[in-house]
Amino acid sequence: MNEKQSLIFNGMGTTIKAEVMACKPSLDWKELIQTWFATFESICSRFRRDSELTKLNQSPVSKLIPIHPVLYDVLQLAFQYAMKTEFYFNPFVGTILKNMGYEQPFQKRRAFHEYKENENGYRVPSNKSLSFFPDQKAVMKHINEEIDLGGIGKGWSVDKAYRLLRDQGVHQGVIDAGGDMVIWGDLSRKIGVANPFAENEDIAQFVISAGAVATSNILYRSWNIKGRTFHHIINGQTGKNPESDVVQATVLASHVSEAEVIAKILCMLPAQEGIQWLKKHFPKAACIIVNKNGQLLITPSISRYVERLVI
Repeated sequence: MNEKQSLIFNGMGTTIKAEVMACKPSLDWKELIQTWFATFESICSRFRRDSELTKLNQSPVSKLIPIHPVLYDVLQLAFQYAMKTEFYFNPFVGTILKNMGYEQPFQKRRAFHEYKENENGYRVPSNKSLSFFPDQKAVMKHINEEIDLGGIGKGWSVDKAYRLLRDQGVHQGVIDAGGDMVIWGDLSRKIGVANPFAENEDIAQFVISAGAVATSNILYRSWNIKGRTFHHIINGQTGKNPESDVVQATVLASHVSEAEVIAKILCMLPAQEGIQWLKKHFPKAACIIVNKNGQLLITPSISRYVERLVI
C-alpha cells in the first residue's frame, strides 16, 4: 500500500520540501533527493569557491575548458533560453550581480559592498559569446563576464530531481525548492501564490495535479546601498534592474526551468507588454502577475494547468 512521505531540508540557498507516494519500500528516496541537490550545488553555485562554475568563471577566454557534464547540460540550456529570449534572460550577469554587492547566498549576507559601475560599459552577449563542444563536454568563453545560473539552475535541478524519482517508480508527488515547484500524479493539490506585500499570506490559490511552477519577485531579494535599492533580477538587454510595474510573476509551464526563465522576464517588462510577450514566445505557458497596485493579471492559458483558481 502506498504511503505519503515528506521531507524538508535546507539547500540551494532555500528550503526544499518534498512529498511523495513511495511505491518501493526499499527506495531511500530522501537520501536520493538530498544527495542530488547537494551535488548540484557543489557543481553549479557561483557562491562556492570550489564549484565547477566558479572555476569556469575564473578561466581565461578563448581556451577549451572541459567541465562537469551537469554544468555542461544546464549551461547549454541556459544559453539556449538566452538566445530564444534575445538575451532578456541572460546567464552572463554574474559580474553585474557581484558589482551590485550580491556576492554571497542572500540569506547569509550581513553586509553590502559599494556599487561598482562597469568601467567598460555593458554589451549585450550574443550567440557567439560561448561555444559548446559536446564530444568533450567542454566550452570556450569568448567574453569575460561571469556566469550566474541561480534561477534557471534551481529550476533545472528540480526538474532533474523529479526525473530521478519518476525513474525509480515514484509516480506521484511534489518537490518545492523555494517556490520552484513540480507536481505530478493524479492527486490534486492546493498551491498558494504568495502575497508580495504581506508575509505568510496568499494573494491567490489554485488547485493543480500536474505541472511546473516558478515565481519571481523583485522585493524578496532586494537590498540598499547608500540610498539606492537593488534587486536580483537583471534585464539582460540593459545589464540593469528593470523598471516595471510588475512586483511578482508566477508562471506555470511544462518544466520548472522554463517557468523560471519566463517569470524573470515578466518581472522586467510592463505587465501588459509581458503578457503579450508570453503569448508570442511561450503560448503554452501561463502566468499570474501582481503589479505595484496589488492587482492580479491572469492569462486565459492558466486553464491548461489549473483545475480551480481562488482569488
